[in-house]
Amino acid sequence: MLLLFLLTTGKLRSTLSQPHMKIQWLLSNGIASHSNGDGPEPWLNNHADFHRVFLGGDSSGANIAHNLAMAAGNPETGLDIGLLGIALVHPYFWGSVPIGSEAGYPDDKFLVNRGYVDRVWPFICPSNPDNDDPRVNPVAEGAPSLAGLGCKRVLVCVAEHDVLKDRGRLYYEALSRSGWMGVAEIFETRGEHHGFHCYFLEREKSKELTQRLAAFYKTDAPRF
Repeated sequence: MLLLFLLTTGKLRSTLSQPHMKIQWLLSNGIASHSNGDGPEPWLNNHADFHRVFLGGDSSGANIAHNLAMAAGNPETGLDIGLLGIALVHPYFWGSVPIGSEAGYPDDKFLVNRGYVDRVWPFICPSNPDNDDPRVNPVAEGAPSLAGLGCKRVLVCVAEHDVLKDRGRLYYEALSRSGWMGVAEIFETRGEHHGFHCYFLEREKSKELTQRLAAFYKTDAPRF
């Protein structure tokens, strides 16, 4: 198995606009030079299985993982990496129209609240400031069909007290009914907030999330 877990800091604009370019180079060169088990990196020769490639990401890193999978499913991008699955942990999806509990979410209760997210995305995507750019809102009107997602398995993880949780649920539901030929799963952590597992590593629920991710990465391609 080869797993790339994506985190984003700093300059997000270029990362979100062309996320597949750097990863494409990394995976394409890695696969090309190690596919026969005689590449320059012994660890990859001995341990990496390029037929079992997973992408995962926390927060906006989950958005990048999704967008990479969409690129992998589009032959025009040239991103032929044979993804098996993606794990989206507390994805930073959003939209111009509130859904679920978003409208009544207290803006002053947590750092990641509706007012904060409403301000962040126009800065990241100034060309589409209404928060409905497909990179931000993959289920927006006019967004590419999720049926074209270029992997076979998806795990969406959400947290009960995360203002973004309903976006993760909506993505899971939209993907499940899109006609995509894969298996989607959703995992919700009760009583926790956005990215809690990054700050409280020893918390029992952080360990449960890690175990759920580990189980996901051990799965094989579904058979239909």
